Amino acid sequence: MIDFCYPGHCAACKTGCEADSFLCRECFEKLAGLESAAACDRCGAPLGHGGAPCPFCKDDGVPNYDRILRLGVFEDPLKDLIHKFKYQRQWNVGEQLTRRLLGHDCVRDLVAQADVIVPVPLHVWRQFHRGFNQAAVIARHISKQCGKPVAFPLARVRRTETQTHLHSREKRFANLQGAFKLKRPKAVEGRKVLVVDDVMTTGATLQMVARSLRPARPAALSALVLAVADPRGRDFQAVGRI
Repeated sequence: MIDFCYPGHCAACKTGCEADSFLCRECFEKLAGLESAAACDRCGAPLGHGGAPCPFCKDDGVPNYDRILRLGVFEDPLKDLIHKFKYQRQWNVGEQLTRRLLGHDCVRDLVAQADVIVPVPLHVWRQFHRGFNQAAVIARHISKQCGKPVAFPLARVRRTETQTHLHSREKRFANLQGAFKLKRPKAVEGRKVLVVDDVMTTGATLQMVARSLRPARPAALSALVLAVADPRGRDFQAVGRI
């Protein structure tokens, strides 16, 4: 009766689905496929098959980070869901994706090893216009589910151009120069830090966060993101050493 009166709609394609379902069957299967696809357990980049050597980080991982894990590759329906979460203020979509992220054993193990969760900050004006920081929503949901504290040691002090329009690694790094400032070093000093963001494209944002946290001497850095852009399918250069 509830399904009849209040039919559900898929969060990705808006077709009808069961009222208590997040996605329709087709989008659910596509998302599950993205989640189960082989990925490097050091940098999160997609692999041809499980256990294959990573052509992007050469199995060395991303500089300054022990591990970077993700839910899936930045392709639909995950891409569309993240856009709805990020630009259309659909917080529930972000929480649903975070819940799926935490459904993976490797992710829960990584969270368990962390002492504190640090979301990538937004500039105050961008957060004002958007209404929220999507990374903070993810971080707080992880905190709620896993009992880990969230800290805000960094501030975004320079209003940078959005990274979406910058399609090279060099331009993204240049755009982020001086963007972050360490405000509360004691929040991460000597602690295992888990940095959280929505999407990793070239790794420039995560690298600048790591450089900004370095003076506080955290014991270790790892990262969680909802999606990783596939360098083979887009005009992005492979993650390399800085």
